[in-house]
Amino acid sequence: MNAKPTLKIERKPIVLDRTGWSRSTLHSRIKEGLFTPPILLGARAVGWPDYETTAILLALMAGKSKAETQEIVKDLIEQRKGSMGVAA
Repeated sequence: MNAKPTLKIERKPIVLDRTGWSRSTLHSRIKEGLFTPPILLGARAVGWPDYETTAILLALMAGKSKAETQEIVKDLIEQRKGSMGVAA
């Protein structure tokens, strides 16, 4: 029996709460490649897969360098591209 993994999208207030960052810090980190860009959910709504936020927080907790964190972010973005062809 194969259980499908659940995908949860977190809206910006949840991401800000989980990270403890301000909006400006989140946007700065995205611009620096230290956090994944948001997914557009609608005309005025964005969100992030919860596993991306978790992966980045774990990297911070592990003391990963800026370059290592940027590599993690690049990998997460590539995973998004790879999952686009997956059937539900």
